[in-house]
Amino acid sequence: MTAEARAFREHLERPDFQLGTIKQQWRLLRVAWPTADFAIRARDGTEWGFRFLLDGYPAQLPNARLCDIETGAPLAAEYWPKGSGRVAAAFNPNWNAAALYLPCDRMALPGHEQWIVEHPELLWKPASGIVHYLEIIHDLLASFAYFAPVRPAA
Repeated sequence: MTAEARAFREHLERPDFQLGTIKQQWRLLRVAWPTADFAIRARDGTEWGFRFLLDGYPAQLPNARLCDIETGAPLAAEYWPKGSGRVAAAFNPNWNAAALYLPCDRMALPGHEQWIVEHPELLWKPASGIVHYLEIIHDLLASFAYFAPVRPAA
C-alpha cells in the first residue's frame, strides 16, 4: 500500500468520518486506488454517487465527479443534482462534466485564485482530507437550495 493510500485509509478511520457514516450522511462504496467512490445523502434521502481521484493524497487536491452508485460510471448530465445558487453552481455539468465547481477541487481552483480569499472555508485542507470535501458536498445536498428529483407518480 502506498503512503497516499495509507493516509486515505487513516482518514477513513477518524471519528469525523465515522460520525458522518453513522449519521448516514455518506458511505464508502468502493476503493480502487487512486479512486474512491462514495454515496452522499441529500436532505430528501436521495443518495448521490461521487468518484474521487485521489492521486497525491492528501497533499494534492482531489477531483470529484458524479457517478452511478452501482457501477461508478460517470453520471449523465441530465441526472445531476439540481438546485439554485451554490447548488446550481457546484453541480454544473455545462462547466465541466468531470468535476465539481468548488474551490476544493483540483480542476476548478485553477483560474479561480480569488476563491482563496473569497471562500477560504471551501479550500482543500490536507489535514482534514476527504472528510472536508464530503462535508462540503453534504452541506450543499442538505440545503434548501437543493431541489429533490421529481419522481413519477406510482
